[in-house]
Amino acid sequence: MKLSDILLLVLLAFLLASTAGFVLNRPVLLSYVTSDSMTPTLNRGDLFLINPLAEARPNDIVVFNLNGHWTVHRVVAETDDGYITKGDNNVATDQQGGTNTVKRESVAGVVPVIFGSPLKVPEVGNYIQRLSGTTINILLAIFMIIGGATLLTGKGEARKKEKKVYRLRYKTLYVAVSTVSIAMLLLSILATWGTAGFSYASTLAGGQREGWYLPDSEFDKQIEIKNNALFPLIYVFSLESDRAELQESSKILSAGEKAELNVHVKVPSETRIYYDEIVVQAYPLILPSEIIIRMHSLSPLLPLAAFAMELAVVLSVIYYATNAGEEEVIRLNKRRRLKL
Repeated sequence: MKLSDILLLVLLAFLLASTAGFVLNRPVLLSYVTSDSMTPTLNRGDLFLINPLAEARPNDIVVFNLNGHWTVHRVVAETDDGYITKGDNNVATDQQGGTNTVKRESVAGVVPVIFGSPLKVPEVGNYIQRLSGTTINILLAIFMIIGGATLLTGKGEARKKEKKVYRLRYKTLYVAVSTVSIAMLLLSILATWGTAGFSYASTLAGGQREGWYLPDSEFDKQIEIKNNALFPLIYVFSLESDRAELQESSKILSAGEKAELNVHVKVPSETRIYYDEIVVQAYPLILPSEIIIRMHSLSPLLPLAAFAMELAVVLSVIYYATNAGEEEVIRLNKRRRLKL
């Protein structure tokens, strides 16, 4: 096997492993920073590599699951029960206030460091976070798998020309193109879905730095939402955390319009770092907003199904209204030329 083929296989394995991580919502080989707790070592939005085979030692930067949220902090000590961890920008360890040590099985891997600096790509994580959640998992999986397959097959020999003549009815082609068009429109809508997250600290040093609050205090957080589509969308918000509440559950934005979503947060008494995440899902205004919201409460995919059905009906009406010739046939001969 050629060296180039080996490199392509390694790259494909890396892409597939990264895809699995995004799909499973578990860091495998790549992840990104969502807070300022590791500044300046790792800044918010930095994309960094993970070595899942390395065994964590004190002073290593590790990725681990803390209270259901994946965190990247430094190991400051190792005990029989696990690791004591701390963000480089935090005044206290993650275990302050009685939080358990980080179990070894909760560690996803160690961040590789070269000449004292972790391997990272600045800002990339900010773009990923805007599309995070189910949507970006699906899109990344499709993109990475197709990209990897293209790399492996792109250097292969050209296939022999087919000698057969293929016949395709216009109606069949119209249905296929319509189906692909609806799928692309649905994907473009799914691309607007994502999450908006923010972190904050409950600490006795509240107020000394941005994002630090006294235990049992309250504050308001404004999150900017922008409609990047070319048509109006209704945005539906949901928040699972019992520490925060949304001032409004939906908002209609015109094309290019921005708005601020206000979140009221009650800081817990336990002193540590917290992270809350708002799920943002958008839909075209194909139905009255009240109906879309009601359908969303039953299932977030239900308004999309209604949108797809409506498009299918419109395209069917267009087809029959134009009296398209069903007997018209497109032929593809052995030289791959189209003939009508």
